[in-house]
Order: sequence, then C-alpha cells, then structure tokens
Amino acid sequence: MAAPSLVVSNLGARANPRVARRASSRARRVAPPRASGGERRQTIEESDASDASSGAAGRASSLPLGLTRRNLIDAAFVAVSIPLWKDIAHDLGYLQGPEDAPADLPVPPPGSGYVTATFSGGCFWCMERPFDELDGVIATTSGYTGGFVDNPTYHEVGAGRTGHRESVQILYDPRAVSYEQLLQTFWRQVDPTRDDGMFLDSGFQYTSAIYVADESQRAAAEESVRALTEEGRFPGPIKTAIEPASAFWPAEKYHQDYYRRNSTRYGFYRFLSGRDEFVRGVWDTDGGARGR
Repeated sequence: MAAPSLVVSNLGARANPRVARRASSRARRVAPPRASGGERRQTIEESDASDASSGAAGRASSLPLGLTRRNLIDAAFVAVSIPLWKDIAHDLGYLQGPEDAPADLPVPPPGSGYVTATFSGGCFWCMERPFDELDGVIATTSGYTGGFVDNPTYHEVGAGRTGHRESVQILYDPRAVSYEQLLQTFWRQVDPTRDDGMFLDSGFQYTSAIYVADESQRAAAEESVRALTEEGRFPGPIKTAIEPASAFWPAEKYHQDYYRRNSTRYGFYRFLSGRDEFVRGVWDTDGGARGR
C-alpha cells in the first residue's frame, strides 16, 4: 500500500502540476531509510506516474470546454462524413430536395454552330472533367441515354431497370475542337474491353458506348475503333457499342460538375475505382482527370 504522502502526491497531480512535483519530492525525502529495494522502486514508479498524470492534465486543460484531441478528431470526421452520407441518401432515393430535379440542358445560341457529342464511360462523375479541360468545349452535362423510360432517375438507372447508360453530353465548338479529339479523350478514360460494367461499377448501365448524331460521327467512331484494334492498344477486344443518338435525359442537379462541387467524395471514389491505374497502364498517363 502506498504511503500517505504518496496519496497526497497523486491528488496533487490531478489538481496542480506544481503541487504534484513538490509532493513527489517530499515523498522521496520522507521514505523510511531502511525500506527495501522493492519499496524504493515502488515509490519512484508511483512518483513518475504522478508526473505523467500531471502532464496529461495540463494538455487536456489547454482545450476549451474540457475537450480532448480525440473529441476534436471525432468531430472533424463527422463534419466531413455528413455531406457524403447526404449524397448517398440522395442516390438511394431517401432524400429529396431542389437539387434532385433534373438539370437543364445547355441551349446553343442561334447561329453559334455548336454541336453535341454523347459518350458513355461508366460513372459520369469521372467523365465530365476530361472534356471540360478541352479548349472548345462549351459545356458538359451528366445524364442518361439509350433507355426506354422517360425522365429516369439516378436510383432507377443505377438499379438497371430503365435500359439507360450513365452518359455525358458535350456541347462543343467544332471550329476549336474536332470530334476526333473528343474521341481521343473518350478512349483515354475507359476500359472498352468490358461489356459487364466499368471499373468499380457492374451492370449494363455502366458499360461504354458512343452515341453518334450523324454519319460523320459514326465514320469517325468506327475508324477510331479500327485504328486502336490494329494498334493493339487495349488488353482485349474493344466491346464499346456505337449506337444512334437518342433522347438524352439530364441527371439530377447535384450530379452536375460533381468533381468540382464534391471533390472529397469524387476523389475517394475515383481512387477506389482503379480507373487511373488502368489508364496509366494503357496510355502512360492519368488522362488529365485526377482530382485536384
């Protein structure tokens, strides 16, 4: 059992660091001169424990409202997680708000000469940025195309019930960027050898496709497939569909420009998906699409 002076020392450690140190010094001075070696070691160890408790008390008291560093870390984690869980609730259809309304499609100014191109390459969050970075691209819109249901929602498409693919529609100025350049950007974002999904996502709704608006786009798309096949660029046959453009339904507002508006979740998802690793392995580049 500890001597009474050691009990005082331990109480002092909780109340005042200076009192703790003075009490622990007195404990050493009043120790019985004939105490055994084990008792002397116990006295010293308990005094050291008192000093350590004093330091912890000092550190804890430096934070407001009696908070600890662990409390602050937990609070920061919750603050970061809330927007992510909110997005997940939107995705599953449990949370509705103004941001769940379909986005508006950009309207080309009369006489602008702007045209559209539509591509499917899996998760549309990852497909917007590479095209946004091209000179001559006026706007990109995430949405759904190729299906048999009008006004589909993200939840419905993700469940595979509508026949749509997640897609991105590009409004561009052909005097500044060619359709062939858009195709080059498209191929550098996808794994066209899969017909059951894309990277982390499985299902027809995440497969790759090129939706052509006219015969010139079709010819360019088919030529790009032929060239890449002859080159042996990909580790297997190209299974990307080339289909006539059909109704394009803009996705919900909160999906638009997702890489800008929700960079944390976008970066986390893209990292997990393996998209960048595949692109680097095939093209020796990240495709210009990594999260900032």
